[in-house]
Amino acid sequence: MNRRQLLRRTGALAAATGLAGCIGSSGTGSGPGTTGDGTTERTTTEARERFSGVRSDDDEPFETVAVGDRESVPFPDNNRAYGVRVWNAADEARRIDLQVSTGADILVDRTAEFAADAYLELALNEPADYSVSVGLADADDETTFEIERSRFDCNQSGTDVGVTADGRVETMSMSTAMGCPGPRVADSDLSVGEGECGKTHSASVAFEAEEAAVEGAVRTPTPRSDLELAAASYDRETGTLTVRVVEKEPDESGVGTQCIGEVPYEATVTFDNALPETVVVVHESMDETVEVTEKTR
Repeated sequence: MNRRQLLRRTGALAAATGLAGCIGSSGTGSGPGTTGDGTTERTTTEARERFSGVRSDDDEPFETVAVGDRESVPFPDNNRAYGVRVWNAADEARRIDLQVSTGADILVDRTAEFAADAYLELALNEPADYSVSVGLADADDETTFEIERSRFDCNQSGTDVGVTADGRVETMSMSTAMGCPGPRVADSDLSVGEGECGKTHSASVAFEAEEAAVEGAVRTPTPRSDLELAAASYDRETGTLTVRVVEKEPDESGVGTQCIGEVPYEATVTFDNALPETVVVVHESMDETVEVTEKTR
């Protein structure tokens, strides 16, 4: 058989050809001939060849199974699909069990008919923590391995699974080593509601797709006070977005209600590349600066 590169572009699945300078390469094996401590027993005096990825003579998978979709993925360039190729590394047709789950949800549960030397591809389209199980349909057990959420980034990554002639299941994972761009503020906006009497600062933060959204109220000299978004600044070193909402200079000609006010607002900060890890909300009003809330994803 001709040796093939670990990952390639097939259908909608983004994968890399010729992964020069790869990182995260690893190989594992299990199944018949595996001891309780995870080491492989030698059945001959010759050491078995280390699994080095799919080496099928077929240029394309006989089937690509899409898990999830790409439409709802935020920052798609920084959250690429992850490919898993399952190879029948035997000279005979076999039935192989496949299962993919995330948490308690089983997303794929099927038995596929593999021709000799054929392989199937799973396209994990949505970033998440996945468990993948593979094994011969007529075997008593199967091998399960994990794919962490952290593997979904700007790099082209994947795992090859080989079901060997004697039933062992071997895996190998690889990734390109490109540095991924971090969060960058693309836009910000503030809308101010109608104030009422009150004396409390408040704020809550929500992470929504490609936005950080803040809903709060600023303690002001009067309910008629106005607000402005003084800053929406991102600190790369700490991964923190600081949203600073301040009381505007009062209109001297205006007549204010004679009570301390709470003026509500909604602020949104849109990002490129990724969301910040932490959002800090600061209010400036009535000659004081108050850190109202901090939220970490």
